[in-house]
Amino acid sequence: MYVVRDKDGDLCLFIERPIKIDEHGYWQPKHSFDWISLDSELFPEVKWEDEEPTEVELVKKEK
Repeated sequence: MYVVRDKDGDLCLFIERPIKIDEHGYWQPKHSFDWISLDSELFPEVKWEDEEPTEVELVKKEK
């Protein structure tokens, strides 16, 4: 999974690696349109200026 920030500050989680569409100010998936909008306060280190998406791993926390 990948986390990216659009030019307007929106934070998104993509299942597949997205590509950056500079002229429109957002990231777009290559094939699937599976993505989730995240709270923009999360991942402050992820910036629009990043050239690559940030790969993340979802881990189930055992109780």
